[in-house]
Amino acid sequence: MDKYTLKDYYTWSLEGDKVFVLDEDNKIAGIVDLIDKGEYVLIDMLAKNILVKSEKVGSRLLEFSEDYSLKLGKNMIMIEALDTASNFYRKFDYIAKEKRFDKEWGILTIMIKYIDALNYANNKIAIQSSKI
Repeated sequence: MDKYTLKDYYTWSLEGDKVFVLDEDNKIAGIVDLIDKGEYVLIDMLAKNILVKSEKVGSRLLEFSEDYSLKLGKNMIMIEALDTASNFYRKFDYIAKEKRFDKEWGILTIMIKYIDALNYANNKIAIQSSKI
C-alpha cells in the first residue's frame, strides 16, 4: 500500500477502476481496487495499512468485493495474488488457476472464485448464526 500515492488511486479511478477505502477512526486501514472486466470483477489490488491497528482488514475488504460484484450481477471474481498471499485467498475458497511472473511484483497466482447470490447469502447467514 505504501508503494502508491493518492495520485495513483485518483488516476485509477479516472480510468474506470473503483477504489474503496476501509476507514478506521479516520485512518485508512486498507484499500481495494476493483475493475469490472465484463464477465467478472478483477481485484486489482487489496492491501492493508500496517501502520493502522485493525482486525480482519483483508477479509472485510474481500467480503465487500464479493458483495459489490454480486450487486453488479457478476458471478466470478479474479485476483492476481502475490504468491505469498495465495494461502490467504484459499481460506476464502479462491482457486488457483495458474501462475505468472510480473517484472514489478514477481510470481503472481491467478485465482478465481465463483459466487452466486443465493448461496452467498445463505453462507453469510450461516456464518452470522454461528457467531451467536
